[in-house]
Amino acid sequence: MKQNVRLIAASYYLVLYVLWAILECVIVPKLELQTNHVYIDIIKEIICKILFWFIPALLLILRYSDQMFFKKSELLGNSKKAVDYIPMCIFIILFTAWFLIPNYYQNGTIVINRSFNAEAALSAIFAGITEEMVFRGLLLNSALKDRRTWVVFSGNAVMFLLIHFPIWIREGIFVTYMTNIVFLQLIALSLIFSWTFVKSRNILTAIILHAYWDLLCCML
Repeated sequence: MKQNVRLIAASYYLVLYVLWAILECVIVPKLELQTNHVYIDIIKEIICKILFWFIPALLLILRYSDQMFFKKSELLGNSKKAVDYIPMCIFIILFTAWFLIPNYYQNGTIVINRSFNAEAALSAIFAGITEEMVFRGLLLNSALKDRRTWVVFSGNAVMFLLIHFPIWIREGIFVTYMTNIVFLQLIALSLIFSWTFVKSRNILTAIILHAYWDLLCCML
């Protein structure tokens, strides 16, 4: 039975990957010829991610949580020690410095991206919620049991990286991102999200960090 949930989670990831690749590489380019990009982003980043990412992952967690590392009753916080949330606070400070210091150095002040708007903020927030529910809440949670933690973290990071390939291919930045530090940045972020999730025993820590990083990416 222990292998069952891992196989189901892996199968879900494969189906999700295929559907997401079709959406990014086939459907979105066609929509771009007829629809405003704002509506496309709302459909893709909010509606589709709720339907194809969040809801299936949540249902699988509710159904198979007894075979996972954290049970469904523990996902929203099983630790009462404030010290377990210190890593999240430290990473929030580090993320802020990572973006603000270069921004200030280049501009002499903090400059907000002119394209940043409510739609971009919502997309960032929903990305944090939906992607963390899939990658940490389901995939990592189902694989951790009886496995070496950092091996599972690494495998999860690779899966997290792979899901970004379709959009990179569609936008023509795949080669550029794979030949510079961007892909390593995604690996590092995935490891951070996974570690803080396990350390705090709370999926909200990973969601907050992920959403905060994406907000900073949109804003600065």
